[in-house]
Amino acid sequence: MSVFLTGCDDGNSSSHDDEQVESAGRLALYDQDNTSIKVLDLDSETILSEYTLPGESPRLYASPNHRYAVIIQRSDDFVSFLDSGFYVEDHGDHLHEYAAPPSFLSYSLSGSRPTHYTTHGNISAIFFDGQDGIASSVTLLSDETIGNGQVVSELSLTNNMHGVAKLIDDQLFVTYRDPLITDTTLPAAVDRYSFSNGILSFEHRYSEACPRLHGSAANDAFITFGCSDGVLAIDLTKPTDPAIKLSNPESLLEDSRIGTLYSHHGTDEFVGVAGNQFFVIDLNSPSDPYQELSLPDGVSRITQGFTAHAETFYILGDDGNLYLFNVGSGWSASEPVQVVDALTEDGIRPAIAVSRTEDAVFILNISGQQIIVVNSNTGAVLRTINLGFTASKLVWLGLVQSDEHNHDH
Repeated sequence: MSVFLTGCDDGNSSSHDDEQVESAGRLALYDQDNTSIKVLDLDSETILSEYTLPGESPRLYASPNHRYAVIIQRSDDFVSFLDSGFYVEDHGDHLHEYAAPPSFLSYSLSGSRPTHYTTHGNISAIFFDGQDGIASSVTLLSDETIGNGQVVSELSLTNNMHGVAKLIDDQLFVTYRDPLITDTTLPAAVDRYSFSNGILSFEHRYSEACPRLHGSAANDAFITFGCSDGVLAIDLTKPTDPAIKLSNPESLLEDSRIGTLYSHHGTDEFVGVAGNQFFVIDLNSPSDPYQELSLPDGVSRITQGFTAHAETFYILGDDGNLYLFNVGSGWSASEPVQVVDALTEDGIRPAIAVSRTEDAVFILNISGQQIIVVNSNTGAVLRTINLGFTASKLVWLGLVQSDEHNHDH
């Protein structure tokens, strides 16, 4: 493993540069043939450890500070955690970084249908959808509580729904489904709770409707929710957190809706996804909030998101091309770059993990046997990592700077 570690300096030097870990990080990968989680060291390109994972194919996420892999198996009603081995200790006058061997935690969560996982700041929220006769619930986590086998807080709701929650500072925003709504499990409103000393207390239900609510994202100024008839936005900069409602974009295709939203602390704008349409949303210009990003005719999206510092928004198409949009230059499009093979019916669906330490994304090729490492700003292929097994999911884990945590997943 290519890392550099030293002990604390007992001398009088004020420099602690030698107490930083020099590493590109690690990838947690799901080996679909052996139903296991494997940890790949990105410096040596070797597998450090492997853990059998019974049950269904998981979804993999990173904890708020990217130390832990959060492993969600929805149909199994189960959430487990893998420790990457990267961590930081506060030594008073400085922070000391460490890289230890990875490990699979004995700590886990059980609950009905864990689904949406969101992160804001140093807190993540898992929304348990529940099912008929089992109400939804929310669990809040931090890296510290995961390591201690605890939670930040929990909230039980009154009925089941396919919902979402997000803690922003001392307020929790969580979806609400009126029990009179019986034709869908999608919620149609948003509740706000105060958060103090680990206790959540109901404050307000927004009257602005958001029918068939799905998708949420937040930055420092707004939290947004996708609705069948537009986008609901709550202004976090004003004392009462008022809500505004945007209608659907004029160019939205018939029978479509914005159902996924992306944000990053590095930009004021959001991106809404409706099928294969992408809309930049500027809430500071409510009279003309939408700018559409174009994909070539016949190309369908595979995955998308912001890069580590929000310099670029990427879209991976089913043609194998990576489409890059320069956020700081009016969302101008770069020339598409072929990075993986075009998707086939029997191929692995490509997935992307974003590095938080360098301008790179890690793309799983359709064979599942290779990781293509790509410069996230230019699309240039930096290297290819051959796995020797078939992976279908991946997530990046490592050490990040504290000001890089306010992105959404």
